[in-house]
Amino acid sequence: MKLTYRGVEYDSNPPMLEVTESEMGGKYRGQPFRYTYVRHVPIPQPVERLTYRGAAYQTTRQGQILQVSDGGQVSNASVVDKSQQRQAGMSFANLRDKLVNNSPAAAARRQLLQESSRLHRENIARSLEHRLSIAESQGNEGLVQQLRLEMSQSL
Repeated sequence: MKLTYRGVEYDSNPPMLEVTESEMGGKYRGQPFRYTYVRHVPIPQPVERLTYRGAAYQTTRQGQILQVSDGGQVSNASVVDKSQQRQAGMSFANLRDKLVNNSPAAAARRQLLQESSRLHRENIARSLEHRLSIAESQGNEGLVQQLRLEMSQSL
C-alpha cells in the first residue's frame, strides 16, 4: 500500500499474521460466520537441569518438565502433566524465576546494580563532604553537626 507522510512517499508492508478459523461458528443477521484467531508462535523455553526439594528434573524447549533419574538419565516416558505440576508445586512461574536468577543476563544485571549503588553511595558521600566544607567555612556549627550526623548514618 502506497502511503504519503509530510510529502514523503513510501510503501507500507504490514506484517501478515497467520490466522486460524475456529470450529465454532454461527449465523449473524442471516450470514454465516466463524471466529478467527491469530496463530501464536511458541516461544522456545530454556533447557535447564534443576532440583526442587531434592527431586531432579529438566525443562524442555516446549515448557514441559521431564523427570531425571538418579544416574542423570532423562526419561521421556515421565513427562509431568499440568495437574501433577500443580500438585508438586512446580509451576512455570517458579521455574522461570529460577532460570532467570541463574542466567548470565541476571548476573550481569546484578553486577550493574551493585556498581550503580556503589557509585550512588560515593556521590552522596562526596556531596556531604562538599556541604560540610561549605558549612565549616561559613561557621555554621548547627549545620556542621547535622551533616556529621548524616555522614555517620550513611556510612
